[in-house]
Amino acid sequence: MHASLTAIRRVAAVALPAVAAAALLAAPAHAQAGELSITKYHQGAAQRWFLTCDPDDGSHPDPGAACDMLRRSGGDLERLRFRPDVACPRIYDPVHVKIRGVFYGEPKNFEETYPNPCFADNLAAPIVP
Repeated sequence: MHASLTAIRRVAAVALPAVAAAALLAAPAHAQAGELSITKYHQGAAQRWFLTCDPDDGSHPDPGAACDMLRRSGGDLERLRFRPDVACPRIYDPVHVKIRGVFYGEPKNFEETYPNPCFADNLAAPIVP
């Protein structure tokens, strides 16, 4: 009986690490923490960027700064809303922004029209380039 117990232990010692390695290889890859589509409309033209966070990447010109701001705010896009207390010229040249996607599992659906590019830059950058 002692010999069969030793044989079982040898098989387990070889088989268990192989099974564990196979399970790790079969596990799905880690998805990005954030996947956002950012669109800015101004003077009849539309610009669109894609942003992924963790890892920070995409067509966005500065994904690191945008993702850092999102992480600091906990993904709260409401902080990007228009506020009249921001120091900008009172010229009407509207900039419309849409942000759609997911950030750390939470759906994001943000839309705002700023009176002009100055307000958009001061309130929405660096998330909106």
